[in-house]
Amino acid sequence: MNELEKLCQDLKVPLGNGQDWEYELAAEYRTPQWLAKYLSAYLHNNYSTFQKHILMNLCIDICNDLFTADRNQNQPIICQVLNVLYNDYAQHWQLIDYWAAIDQSLEDCLELTPEIRKLRQKYLANASEWLALNQAKQNLLIAKQNFRQCPDFFVQLQIALNSQSQQTNALTLIHDDGLNDDQLSQLLSTLVDIALEGNNEQSIIAHKILVKNKNNQSINKKIANLLLINYIDDLNYYDEIIYRRMTELLHYFNNSFLIEQFINRCKNIDDPEVAQNYPVFAKQLLPQINTLSED
Repeated sequence: MNELEKLCQDLKVPLGNGQDWEYELAAEYRTPQWLAKYLSAYLHNNYSTFQKHILMNLCIDICNDLFTADRNQNQPIICQVLNVLYNDYAQHWQLIDYWAAIDQSLEDCLELTPEIRKLRQKYLANASEWLALNQAKQNLLIAKQNFRQCPDFFVQLQIALNSQSQQTNALTLIHDDGLNDDQLSQLLSTLVDIALEGNNEQSIIAHKILVKNKNNQSINKKIANLLLINYIDDLNYYDEIIYRRMTELLHYFNNSFLIEQFINRCKNIDDPEVAQNYPVFAKQLLPQINTLSED
C-alpha cells in the first residue's frame, strides 16, 4: 500500500485513478465538514511529508472552491487552514508561491489568490532579518552567521535558492555548510532541476551537492526517484545539456536500475538525434551495469 492509498483508507475517501487525486476528488468530499476533517488529519496524524503536502494541497483547493461558490462566505475553517499554512510556510512555500501568482494580475487569478498574497506578504514582512540582508544586497556567505541566527533561516535559504541573483551563493552555502537530511530532502527537487537544467556554474555546484550525498542511502533513494519520475520517464526528445548532465550524474551514482532505464528510454525514443547520440551514452554507462551485475 503506497502513501496515497494509506491516506485514502484513513480518511475513508475514494482513491480514484490516483492521478491529481487532491484536485479530482468528488464534490461530496469537498464540503466545509470534510475540509475540517482533512485539516485535523494534517495536524494530528503522524503522516509523512509527502502525505502532508497532499493534504495541504487538498485543503487549499477546497478553500478556493468555497470562495468561488461565495466570495463573501466566512467559513471559520478557511481561516484555520490559512493559519496552519502560515505556520508551516517553510514546508509549503512553493505551494504558496503558486497560489500567490505574483506575476499575474488578480483578474487572471483564482479566487483564493488575494488571501494567499496577504499571507505571503505578512510572512515576508515579518522575516525582518532576511529583508534587511536582502535589501542591503549582502552576500549570503558573508552574512551566514546572521543567517544561522535567523529563526526563518531555512525559508530564507529556499527563497535564495529560487532567486537567480542569489542562487549561486545559496548553493555554495548548502555545499559548504551542509544541512540535515530533512532540510536537504525538501530541496532535492530544486537541486536536481538546477543540476540538469541550470547555467554552468550553478549546475556544477548542485551536481557536487548531490554527489556529495551519494552514500547517504535515504537521500540517494530520493534523488534516484526524482531522476526517474521527473526526467527519465518523461524523456521524449533530445536535449544535449540534460542528456550529458544526466549521464554524468548516473555515472557517479552507479545505480544500475537507473542506468538501464535511461539507456532503454534512449533506445525507444523516436528521435534521430537520440539515435545518433545513444552509442555515446551506452559506451559510458554500459560497463557500469556489467560491473554492478558482477558485484
